[in-house]
Amino acid sequence: MSNLKNIQRKISEGVSGWLLFEFNCFRGYLFNEKYISYPVGQILNSITEYKTLTEINHPCSNESQGRPLQVDFVLIDSKKNWRYAFESKWIGNSSISLGSMIWDLIRLQNLFLHHPETKCYFILAGFDKKINILLEDFDLCHFPDSKKKNEIAKANSTYLNFNLNKLDDSTKKFINDKIKKYPKFNLYSKIRCRPAHKFPKNDIINMTFSTYIFEIKKPDVTTK
Repeated sequence: MSNLKNIQRKISEGVSGWLLFEFNCFRGYLFNEKYISYPVGQILNSITEYKTLTEINHPCSNESQGRPLQVDFVLIDSKKNWRYAFESKWIGNSSISLGSMIWDLIRLQNLFLHHPETKCYFILAGFDKKINILLEDFDLCHFPDSKKKNEIAKANSTYLNFNLNKLDDSTKKFINDKIKKYPKFNLYSKIRCRPAHKFPKNDIINMTFSTYIFEIKKPDVTTK
């Protein structure tokens, strides 16, 4: 029987705790996006009867671009239907761009074109200070006392919406250049998500690492 009700809490707490454990075992130099696939895979395998697959080709890939785009984790049922999909992003000593994160969300959003009943999640994990730089003015979790008011991402108690029309010119160019390579992709003006779950929830717990996870919802076709 599936136990995915608290998947966001389990992954955010589990990944952050595992990173801290590995760091205190002096294995921090190994950390990268591939490395965090281990705790994510372990958690997914422990809470569901679905089969967990890794690095599955994205159904909207463009074969002429060489190696196809892939989805980090896909959970399938006994009939091989996609039930859950996960993309993860690691932030280590080098920061990532906002465009890179948005591109991952667009990739997840386009899974609904082929697998409309799939639940899609995005995981952002890494050094807390580096994540804070990326999300300096973003409130992804809808914290009641948050004073962050970036127009790109707005959260309430129900939804977290990314408005791509509000992106700066360089980020728009980055996204448009990506889309040109993958003609099967749709580009929507908004990415609708559920508010993120973060661990640790605030800065009272002084941890080196933090993990965000949020669900990407089926796009509104009127915002294409």
